[in-house]
Amino acid sequence: MIYFMDISRAYFNAKVDESDPVYVDLPPEYGAPPGTCALLRRHMYGTRRAADGWQSEYSSALIELGFTQGTSSACVFVHNERNIMISVHGDDFTCSGARPQLQWLEAGLRSKYELTVGARLGPGKEDDHEGLVLNRVVRWTDRGLEYEADPRQAEKLIRDCELQGANAVTTPGVKALAHQIEQEQPLSMSEHTRYRAQTARANYLGPDRPDLIYSAKEVCRGMSSPTDLHLSALKRMVRYLRSRPRLVFRFDYQQADHIDTYADTDWAGCPRSRRSTSGGCIMIGQHLLKCWSSTQAGVAMSSGEAEFYGAVKGAAAGLGMKALYRDIGYQLPVSYTHLTLPT
Repeated sequence: MIYFMDISRAYFNAKVDESDPVYVDLPPEYGAPPGTCALLRRHMYGTRRAADGWQSEYSSALIELGFTQGTSSACVFVHNERNIMISVHGDDFTCSGARPQLQWLEAGLRSKYELTVGARLGPGKEDDHEGLVLNRVVRWTDRGLEYEADPRQAEKLIRDCELQGANAVTTPGVKALAHQIEQEQPLSMSEHTRYRAQTARANYLGPDRPDLIYSAKEVCRGMSSPTDLHLSALKRMVRYLRSRPRLVFRFDYQQADHIDTYADTDWAGCPRSRRSTSGGCIMIGQHLLKCWSSTQAGVAMSSGEAEFYGAVKGAAAGLGMKALYRDIGYQLPVSYTHLTLPT
């Protein structure tokens, strides 16, 4: 089964280190004498060390329960005897294991914190078959699991761009031509804020939508000085969302014994800066686990140099995934493939 747990007022559970005190101003309604401040005994939201304090708190609590903390990712925990795996994101705990073991975990955490269990996904009729984690939708099906990006983000993006009735397109973006770049005009200052807000939403949606990740990256490059060409690219991506508003990942049951890493580069693909783009994905069997599309930091002087940078990024991502799986008890080798697309 899979449990989604949320710790209420998480930061207030972490004690402040006495050797590193934190002082705060008292609110006016408290009526304290002038010049008085308060010494925190627990971490408070908005203070610099609150997140670190909470991570130290829940890590210690899970280790006391018998969990082993991951070495490559400090947010992953495994209980080898009870066969429980936990992934922590802030105050959200995603836990997998057998029903009795997850019930034991829930009782152990309730003894320390105030928590809410959002969904208990499982195969039984009384179990939940759909739940939310970080506003992403996870479904339990007969053939495996399904994962879907927050569907509200696409709806809000279409609404914010006022393209509810626009004609849909079948591709999320096209490269700008040289004459278009020569004629582009900067947006007015009043349009900057709106463009940045819409682009930030697209950037948030990108990691959960492999079909949008390149287009989202390109429109984000215009954040500092957006032009009408950047706005046109954003609107095209949103028009693509009109035809593909949702994308569901299917993680069907399968047998797999290694990690596949694919990488490729688009040499000098940017017509403005002549920088290349590194792209790739990581798969286990037929399951897509990670994908990326990023503009290279420097200008590659040859296609070989660009391919080298892309291969290094792909290899690093593959080794990172291997280390993450090692943390949860799986020793999986990595195979690397460089994609060669026909011209």
